[in-house]
Amino acid sequence: MPSLLFFVEKTHPILREVMPEITDFSDPALRQLIDDMCYSIMPPQLKAASAPHESAAGMAANQWGINKRVFIFTPDGSGEGNRMEVMINPSYVPLARFGETQPKLITGFEGCFSIPLTVGKVNRYEAISATYYDIHGKKIECIMEGWEARVFQHETDHLNGKLFDGKCDQFAGPDCVERIVFNNDEEMEAYWMNQVRLSRER
Repeated sequence: MPSLLFFVEKTHPILREVMPEITDFSDPALRQLIDDMCYSIMPPQLKAASAPHESAAGMAANQWGINKRVFIFTPDGSGEGNRMEVMINPSYVPLARFGETQPKLITGFEGCFSIPLTVGKVNRYEAISATYYDIHGKKIECIMEGWEARVFQHETDHLNGKLFDGKCDQFAGPDCVERIVFNNDEEMEAYWMNQVRLSRER
């Protein structure tokens, strides 16, 4: 039976460490870890763990204090019936698409379970060539664009010891052009409601 995992604080050193690659895909402990991660990312378990959000687009092992190079990929949100993939030893390279002379960076909003009450405007590559392994050790290579590419980069950053606002605190991290810190959940919710209103008015 899977166990409920709990998040470490932002100050925990494991969030600034590069996670070691997994080499033994048949290790029973790895299978148990993956079961625990897939279980713990679901909304009821997130609530039980007092998580800052009700659903997740992805979650890396070290966010739970686990020293393994694996994350769960749930770009449509971690709800029943939504896509859920286990991505082991992930990496990526920026991709210049047809008609582009270099990989394109776009700015987007990001939140993170490891950085409560905080939103960042982060530059990420619009398209990437992603590589990872599944739970059976099969190598998978694919092209990702848009939101999926952003989630993959965010979670891979976690496994490389980077938080989205790292550069704001003199650590390694992506290009976070603005960090917005809220005093409470109500203030954060009001901000997002205003963003929705503004997007509808455009």
